[in-house]
Amino acid sequence: MLKRLFYRHHSLQRRVITAMAMIGLLPLIFSVFITWYEERRTILDTTGRDFQQIAIEAAGKVELQVTQKISEARQLATIPIVRSSAIDSNRSYVGRSLPAIRRMVQEWEGRWNARKYPDRFPDFVNKMATDYLIDWVRIRKGEYISILIADSQGALVVSSSPRAGYDQSKSLWWQASYNGGSGQVYVSDLIFDQGLGHYVLEVSAPILDDAQQKAVGAVNVRLRPDELFKAIQEVRLGEHGHAMLLNSAGKPLICPILSPDRHTINTPLMRQITQPRAGWVIAEDDGHGGQNAIVGFAPVRFQTPLAKESLGGGGIQWIGFVRQDPTETYAPLRQLLKKVSAGAVAVFLLMLLGGRFLARRIVRPIQVLQERAVLIGRGDLDQRLEITTDDEIEKLAEAFNQMASNLSRSFQDLEHQLAETRRLEQRYRDLIENSPEMILQLDQDGRFVHINTTAIEKLGYTQTQIAQKKLWEIVPEECRKAVQNYLLQLKSEGRGSLETVFLTQEGVRLDVEIRTTVLFDLGSGSLVYTRAFVRDITARKALEAQVRRHTEGLEQEVTRRTKDLVESQERYKILFDEIPS
Repeated sequence: MLKRLFYRHHSLQRRVITAMAMIGLLPLIFSVFITWYEERRTILDTTGRDFQQIAIEAAGKVELQVTQKISEARQLATIPIVRSSAIDSNRSYVGRSLPAIRRMVQEWEGRWNARKYPDRFPDFVNKMATDYLIDWVRIRKGEYISILIADSQGALVVSSSPRAGYDQSKSLWWQASYNGGSGQVYVSDLIFDQGLGHYVLEVSAPILDDAQQKAVGAVNVRLRPDELFKAIQEVRLGEHGHAMLLNSAGKPLICPILSPDRHTINTPLMRQITQPRAGWVIAEDDGHGGQNAIVGFAPVRFQTPLAKESLGGGGIQWIGFVRQDPTETYAPLRQLLKKVSAGAVAVFLLMLLGGRFLARRIVRPIQVLQERAVLIGRGDLDQRLEITTDDEIEKLAEAFNQMASNLSRSFQDLEHQLAETRRLEQRYRDLIENSPEMILQLDQDGRFVHINTTAIEKLGYTQTQIAQKKLWEIVPEECRKAVQNYLLQLKSEGRGSLETVFLTQEGVRLDVEIRTTVLFDLGSGSLVYTRAFVRDITARKALEAQVRRHTEGLEQEVTRRTKDLVESQERYKILFDEIPS
C-alpha cells in the first residue's frame, strides 16, 4: 500500500506526502529510539545483576555440597577403626626396603586377584572395618557408591566393594591425597564411569597419625553427583532460563537442558566468564544458540584448600553459569516496541492519507506532463505538451517541447551518421577482405584469430579450420623453428618481417613474405594480438630462380668462350713464332 501511495504519481506528490510524514515521523522515531535505548539499558542492568546473584547462589550450593562431602571424608579418616586399619597395615612395612615393600604389595595383590569368588571379600581383610564401611554406604546409598581405604604404600586396606583394585598407588586420588605423607584434600572432576553408566565424583582425604602431622593413608569416597545436579536444576529463570556448572577449561559439567557432550562453549565466552569475581556479560554466543544473550557467572570457591590435581588439575576451577533465551529476556522490550510501533504506524498512515488528498489537487498537471513525456520517451517525438498553468510546470512543459524538437533533430543526424559509418565500415571491410595480400590476425600464443578472404582462397582453409591452428603449423617442418623465433622476437621488438613458406590445405608450397606489427596493452604492456600482412612471392621466387639459372648459364658461356679465345691466341702465337724472320 505504501509503495502504491508513494509511486503512483510523480515526485511533487511524493514530496508533499513525505514532507508531512517527516514533520510528525521524525519526532516519533526519536521518541521510539529513546524509549528502546533506555528500556534496553534498564533490562540489561537489572537482568545482569539478577543473573549474577543467581549464579552466586548456584555456585554457593555446589560449594556447600562438595564441602559437605569433604567433611564426611575427613570424618571417615578420623574414625578409630579406619585409622587403626591403615596404621596396622603400615606396621607390616617396618624394617623392609622399598623394593621389598613393593614385592610384598604385589604378592598381596596377587592373592586379592586370585579369589575364587570376585564378589566376596578374602579372609585376610579386616571384616569389622569392612562391615563398618558397608553400613556407611548403605545408610547413604542415594549418594555413596563406594569407599576405599589405602595405606601409605597405596595398598588397599578396607573397601566397601569387593571389586575394587588392590594397588591404588598409581591412582590420582591416592597420589594427590597422600601427597608423600603431607596429606591434602582431593576433589576430582566429574568423571563418566563406563561401568556405572553415569558421572561420579571422587572426594579423598588423608588419614593422619596420632599427632595429626603425617599421613598414614587415605580415604577415597566415590559419589553420585545427584545433589550437585539438583542444586543446578533447581535454578530456573522463566520458561527457558537455567543454570550450568562449567570448568574454566570450557568443559560443561552439569546442564539440565543438554548433555555435556552436546555442548560447545566457545573460547570468547570462556574468556568473558573466567574471572576471579562474579559478574555478568553479554555473550555473542551463549553455548545454547542464543545470540547477544545476558549471562551471569560466579566462580565456585572452596573454603578447604584442595590438592593441585583437584577438579582436573592445572589450576582449573568450577564456574556457576546462568543464561536465558534472549527471546525471553528481551520479550518486555519487544512488547513495548510493538505497541509504540503500532501507534507510530497509525499516525504515519493518517499523515499519508492527508498528504495524498492534498497532493492530488496539485499533481494533475504533472500527470499530463508525465503521460506526454512517456510517449516522447517511447520515440514519438512529434508529441507536444499544451499546459497553461502560469507557473513552473508550464515552463517545464515548454522545456519538454524544446527537448522533443532537439531530440528529433538529433536522431535524424544520428541516423545519417550511422548510415555513413556503415558505408565506411563496408568499404574498409571490402578493402581488407579483398586485399591482394593475405592479412592475418594472431593472438598472443600465435593462434589464428582471423584471416581475410584472400588468405582463405590462397590457403584453402575455412575460418573455422584456421582458427584451430597456430602460425607455425601451416609451414614446412624445416621452417617452424624460424617462425617460432620470429614470433618471440616480435614480443620484444613490436614489428618485423620474415620470408618463409606456407603450406596450403592441399600441401602446395607458397613462398611468402610476412610483415608484422604488434598491438600492446597500454596499461600492462602485454601483447594483445599480432597483425600480419603476407605477400605471396612464389612467382617472384620462381623468376629469381630463373634469372639465377640464366645468369649462371651466361657466366658459364663467357668462361667457355674466354677459354677458347685464350687457346686460340696461344695457337696463333705459336704460328707467328715459327715463321722465319
